[in-house]
Amino acid sequence: MKGRLLYMWAQTLLFFGRNDAALRAFEELVSDDPSRDEAWSVIGFLRVERGEVSEAIPAFDKALALRPHDPALCFNAAFALQKAGEHERAMPLLRHAIELDPKLDRAWYGLGLSLAHVGRHEEAIAPFRQAARLQPLNPYAGYQLAAAYYKLGRREELEKEYERIKLFDPKVSAIMRRDFGIHDAEFNR
Repeated sequence: MKGRLLYMWAQTLLFFGRNDAALRAFEELVSDDPSRDEAWSVIGFLRVERGEVSEAIPAFDKALALRPHDPALCFNAAFALQKAGEHERAMPLLRHAIELDPKLDRAWYGLGLSLAHVGRHEEAIAPFRQAARLQPLNPYAGYQLAAAYYKLGRREELEKEYERIKLFDPKVSAIMRRDFGIHDAEFNR
């Protein structure tokens, strides 16, 4: 019964934004019962939120050992690895998340980011395209797709993506003009 009450207390603290106290409660919960995958997951999340990525990764590892087929958990663990600069380690988790849930747009986006970060821009295009398909009004996937095209010198595809983003997000399209040296006059030939 103590575990159930402690879990409810930890969730209540989390709900009310008392994250430091919630973290302590979840840590107490796993010290009493290390099989609490949901508690490990929340500990990882809270550690990332606090900027304690090196402490978050082992918590996510423990949660994944207990619940390896949860796509959101795979994504969250990969996100922590990305924050730690461990993109090669993040990619298999992102691919696994995608296998488990092909509609998880943030996993597609994360995979594209990791691939681009390690210089595999050609491979990053497909995940960014899929993220943009799943969330067509998300300008960030489109921006990253355009960045991959830019790095590969694929100006025509960059132009198409810029024109698509310009339709619904003037702020990101302005950033694209600046970052990729786009001059609207050359696109309005």
